[in-house]
Amino acid sequence: MPRHADSGQINLAEVFRRIQTEMLAQLSVGKLFEHSPSQGAATERHWQDLFARYLPQRYRAGSVFVIDRHGCRSRQIDLAIFDNLTSPQLFPDAAGAHIPAESVYAVFEIKATISKRWLRDAGEKAASVRSLCGANPKLLSGLLATTSIWNPANFQDNLTRALGVLPPLRRVDIGCALQHGSFERSPLKISRPEDSLIFLILCLVDRLHALGPATPAKMSDYFK
Repeated sequence: MPRHADSGQINLAEVFRRIQTEMLAQLSVGKLFEHSPSQGAATERHWQDLFARYLPQRYRAGSVFVIDRHGCRSRQIDLAIFDNLTSPQLFPDAAGAHIPAESVYAVFEIKATISKRWLRDAGEKAASVRSLCGANPKLLSGLLATTSIWNPANFQDNLTRALGVLPPLRRVDIGCALQHGSFERSPLKISRPEDSLIFLILCLVDRLHALGPATPAKMSDYFK
């Protein structure tokens, strides 16, 4: 059988649309087998695996607590993106490793839906990291979900209002509802539903690159 000539082109958007469809199917099947606590853990693993596949290797993603040199600790973070080259994981635990505040680039809350309540909760989780000594003042925060509670026709209006009431320390910078669209704020941009995944990944990579390398933590300060 003759081989088709290689066109030398790839439709990246279509690749991500298929990956998005696959991920939605996996999340849907998981609901049939898992109870709520284990379903939440399985959903977190799907997002962690996704970030592990598409983020540059200088970054690592996982569920963590963030600590500073004074012994203060954040709330548990569903998915943090932190430095993979110079950051030690302190006190690894089944509930999540403890990561120095200096090494964290972004923190995400993972929920089934996007809503005003869960955006507020994501902002509070982010604030618990941003308030730590040594935390990056430009640290990104986000919310990852399968859908949203809002009608697709009113998604942008409701999202704009929900993001607008969050104070600076609790701001949410980026998010994704796989079935409704992804968003990036300042200024607010929202993707089409079918482009949720590619919009999220490419925006996130651009924002991470803009942050530059993390400042290495002086580990001796953590044990004074």
